Amino acid sequence: MIERRPVTPVLWLVGSALILVGERYAGPGFVGGVLNGVGMALAIAAVAYCLVEFLATSVGTAVRAAAKTALFFYGLAAVGLLLYPLTFNGVVDRLGLNEDGAEAWRAVWTVAWMLAWWVGTAAAVGGDWTRYRSGDLEPRRVRAATAAALSLALAVGWVFAVNYTVGERDRLWEWSAQSRARASDATLELVGSLRAPVEVVAFFPPANQVLRRIEPFLDEVAASGPVDVTVLDQALEPTRAAELGARENGVLFLVRGGDQRRIELDVDYGRAKRSLGSLDREFQEALLGIGRERRTLYVTAGHGERGEYANDAGEPGLGNAYGILRALNVSTRNLPVADLIQDLPPDAGVVAALGPARRFLPEEVDSLRRFLNRGGSVQQLHEPGVDVGLEPLLEEMAIRRLEGTVANDRYHLRRDGGASDRRLVLTNRFGSHATTSDLSRAANRIGLVLEGAAGLEGVAGGPARSTVLLRPMTGSWLELDGDFERDRKAEPDAIEALAMASTLPVENAGDGGESRAVVIGDVDALNDDYVYVTGPGAMSANAKLLLDAYVWLAREDEAAVASVPGEDDPVLQRTRGESIRWFLGTVFGVPALVLATGLGFVRRRRSGGWRRAVGEGS
Repeated sequence: MIERRPVTPVLWLVGSALILVGERYAGPGFVGGVLNGVGMALAIAAVAYCLVEFLATSVGTAVRAAAKTALFFYGLAAVGLLLYPLTFNGVVDRLGLNEDGAEAWRAVWTVAWMLAWWVGTAAAVGGDWTRYRSGDLEPRRVRAATAAALSLALAVGWVFAVNYTVGERDRLWEWSAQSRARASDATLELVGSLRAPVEVVAFFPPANQVLRRIEPFLDEVAASGPVDVTVLDQALEPTRAAELGARENGVLFLVRGGDQRRIELDVDYGRAKRSLGSLDREFQEALLGIGRERRTLYVTAGHGERGEYANDAGEPGLGNAYGILRALNVSTRNLPVADLIQDLPPDAGVVAALGPARRFLPEEVDSLRRFLNRGGSVQQLHEPGVDVGLEPLLEEMAIRRLEGTVANDRYHLRRDGGASDRRLVLTNRFGSHATTSDLSRAANRIGLVLEGAAGLEGVAGGPARSTVLLRPMTGSWLELDGDFERDRKAEPDAIEALAMASTLPVENAGDGGESRAVVIGDVDALNDDYVYVTGPGAMSANAKLLLDAYVWLAREDEAAVASVPGEDDPVLQRTRGESIRWFLGTVFGVPALVLATGLGFVRRRRSGGWRRAVGEGS
């Protein structure tokens, strides 16, 4: 029979209680210092007493085995108390950390010391109290009590870790696509290209969920260029709200000089989810509208050109192409025959002929020639087999249209499943030119579609210089008889290009001293089936060609405002990367530790470790 008193657990609990009271309630000062000092002394005495017990027992006895287990857990709890001072303001201030670093430091060491102290205390006191409760030491009861206390301590520690992490990190772990808005690379490039500052005013109440989700987006935008972000509460700033026309919270304004653009969101997250998904795209459009000079694209009319909407023949319209131009702050104005015969307006920089089906008058051609000779730019989209009278003008720009329709029996879209599908050619062979530089970099993952395209070739000998923008894929030929079966003898396969750009030096033209032209052998390359936006900051290859062609023709110096689709164009990024370590650690790490501890005790019991330790029993 072993007669013992619970000296160690009493000393430890009293000492820990004094430390808690001294730090949390007494605070800094004489009383707090005394309580902390006495408490630490009692805790050290408890560990020392347990060590003396361990050393005083015989090797291989049950008493020594139980004392060894208790000493281990008291030591773990003591480590927790030793880590506690690392969270004091005085210690953190001496480290010279910034605000975020200091917060992270306190969070890590607070979790560490409290878990170590709690797990060690619960396991040590739970087992120790059992071995002191009766005169005879019962190894099985001590072992069971220690395991139960340890399991309970780990479970409570897991709950504490989750609660503390949620409170300190203050993150909303939502796994939907609308969790937090992030700016795409295209938006950040556009912001970086701004020449004049833009003010972004966000009207939201404090601590709003929608505001917290767009804050990363606004921070990235503000860090990328001359953008000043201000967050105001509409109710508290009525004067500024009235100036901008904000009648309620949940709205963004982009302001530049006397111009402004408005983006509607909402203060309620449930209603704002859809708006968050399109925030990057709407921000791009608003920034383009406010950040660029208003321009006008003149479009020839009266020759059966393709319009914004589908025509009576069922041919698809170019509505998406018009929408992209409007996003560039470009308005379109029709140029009928009567106006085209005259000299073009002074503000005309770019003139487009979008798939004309009837001939231009010689006077119209002369007017376009005069326009080019003064440094203008022309974009022409032609259909094969249609003579519209612009061929002489094309050759002056060093471009010639070939007879026939480009076809390919391998690289084409499948629509009807017949041979006529071979006219729906695909290509990812881009030339070296400013218009196709982005497309060239993405050539391994995209394809540009042309539907019944005419082939083009360069014309040498004149002052104009032409450059290939698009080349057909290997195996393409010019279909002449309409059966779309390749006749190697009668149907040529020497096709230099599907789209070309050219420049013509012009004296006294100003603004670069040259005229420019982009010619595409297919107007359907810009129809709504192939020109579309795939997401904020990303668009189809056909849409990208349209956009960059206009930017080059208009002599825009800004960075490209959108990119082709791909994995590098994020719209909204979830908060997983920010919180994943905390989430996994609290939800999976601690339960895994509990499981591992239980398995360890079971394994130890089955292997007879305790029986060997106690030798002859109690």
